[in-house]
Parts: sequence; structure tokens; C-alpha cells
Amino acid sequence: MKETACSRAADRTLVTYSMYGSGLSSKATYALMQVQIDGTVTRISGQAICAGRAGTCQGNGPNDPIDLVVYAGKAEPKRFGLVSDDEAHVRGFVGVVPFPNSTTDKGCRLESIIGTPNGESTFIQGDGFEPNAELTIDSQSYDEKHHNTAKAEADGSYFVAILPYVSGKKSGESVWEVKSKSCDPKLTFSWGTYHLE
Repeated sequence: MKETACSRAADRTLVTYSMYGSGLSSKATYALMQVQIDGTVTRISGQAICAGRAGTCQGNGPNDPIDLVVYAGKAEPKRFGLVSDDEAHVRGFVGVVPFPNSTTDKGCRLESIIGTPNGESTFIQGDGFEPNAELTIDSQSYDEKHHNTAKAEADGSYFVAILPYVSGKKSGESVWEVKSKSCDPKLTFSWGTYHLE
């Protein structure tokens, strides 16, 4: 997915993407699907590329790319798939976060991605840590604090799924800090609310 334009509507920012792929058969026709934040799958009318064959899509002409225009909240992923209409059911999937919530420190990066519509579950992913590094994890939501340890993967990545809610609170902010010997990124993210950017 490559961002090609960005514009402001009345209550939201619209981001336009073009989709590129490789390794897909040029003989097949593909349906464009979107995986919603709640897990449902929607078939998008038309195809990602006008194949130059009758009935495949509407566009400016044969083999004309179709732009995908999306809007989203902070840290909300947009996920798309191409699924072939033949019996082979070839699939290709891609995801993009139009408005990322991320931070970096000395080459290490942390990012939050909401896993449910209001951030009831949130994914924290990171990269740039030393391979297999010992990590110290400190988090806080309101007065609730947690201290844990973890280990980076062999490629220096880090991932955890969390439920940030605090008893008696409907929304709030959490701070997530991942410390290694060489870096100390600290990320703040919201939960319990949803706002379009």
C-alpha cells in the first residue's frame, strides 16, 4: 500500500492509497476484501485493478488502478486482501495504519495498534532492539502500575497484546516503556474512546 494523497473532509482526514502486489497470477480475477477492526470481512465493490475484461470493475479504462480512500482513528489498522474467484483461492493480504501512534529512542521503535473498536485490546509492537535482548517492561494506567520482563525476538522485534482497562474507569491513557541496554522507548496511547483523525 502506497499513500498517494491526503485531504480533509468535514470531520475526518481522507487518505488515498494505491495497492501493489507481486507473485499473483495475471490470469485470475481477484475480489478486493476489507477486514474490519471488529473482525468482519467486507467485499468491496470492484477490483483493485481494472483487468480490461467486461464486468471486472469500473475505472478510467482497462488496467486502470483503483484508488482506495480510507479514514481512521489514531493507531487504527486498515487491512485488505485480494482473493481469487477461481478454485485455487489465491490470497494476498496487506495492512496499513494511516495515523500511527509510535515513538523511537536510539534506534528502537514502539507502536500501539488498536485491536478492537475502542482499544479494549491493544497491540504493542516494537523493533530495533538487540537480538534476544532482555527487556524491562514498565506500564501505567491511572495509579495502576505493572513491572515485567520480556525477551526480544532473534530479529530484535517485540510484541504483546494487552487489555489496558482499569477497574472503575471507562477511558484513559496508558504509558508503556520497554527498556533494553541500548534504548528506552516510552509510548503513550489512549483507550476507551474513538475519534477520527
